[in-house]
Amino acid sequence: MYCVIQEVELKKSDSHGEYKELEVYKNEWIMAGREVKFYSYRFTGERFERPIKKAYKISIHKSYRENGKVKKKQWSICTMDYYWIAIYGARIYDCCNIESKAKAIGITEEDLCDIIYKKLDQLEYKIKSEYQETEEYKTHKKHEEIINKYNIDKKEFEKKYGKDSYDKCYDVFGKLREPELLNFIKRQYEAHKERERSYYKNFKGNYNNNSNSSYYNNKQSNYNEADKDKYKKIYKTLAKAYHPDIAKDDGEMMKLVNQLKEEWGI
Repeated sequence: MYCVIQEVELKKSDSHGEYKELEVYKNEWIMAGREVKFYSYRFTGERFERPIKKAYKISIHKSYRENGKVKKKQWSICTMDYYWIAIYGARIYDCCNIESKAKAIGITEEDLCDIIYKKLDQLEYKIKSEYQETEEYKTHKKHEEIINKYNIDKKEFEKKYGKDSYDKCYDVFGKLREPELLNFIKRQYEAHKERERSYYKNFKGNYNNNSNSSYYNNKQSNYNEADKDKYKKIYKTLAKAYHPDIAKDDGEMMKLVNQLKEEWGI
């Protein structure tokens, strides 16, 4: 039993070439009387021509003797387009129901794949090597690298400055499009960080002043250092949640949180 791969000529190729250009696309609209815009990207221009019009018919053949005569049997497996193999690889499972094919032949899926790939792997290597020398492949890889870098830069930027902020300032090529908006976003970020620093500084100052009270000096903590570390984390979480500026209440919850802090001796 052996595999036969027959090359056939196609009248035309059904596969479309990759786009030749990657360009910036500016989105603009008005929301609540305010202009909103951000930069995205799209593939455009002409597509590369794909001159090779070939496909490969894969079949399994078996020779056997019957009544002293040599007979042959064959089973059609599938047909693969040249550019399908070049781009996606020679993946037999994507092109046919290999389980039903194996049952029809009377062998296991594993044995059938072994027979096919002994020949198909060589063909795949040849086709991919050819395709990777084309201008289409090289251009597409360049576009992929640009987009991958864009996604990395965007993720890092928005980790710091917030969701949907990168595309309002930069395009897919990393070019700064809106310098004034970028400065505004950075000023907002610094102002927010300064408010946080100011809050914790004032809070710490108030805590240190209260710690001079006779109640605090007389209070002895029964917790070890490991427990204190846990309670400190709990306290910080509660303090952030119930600060009057955030909770929008009369400050009673914050008083209870501070009272816990004193009782825990942290």
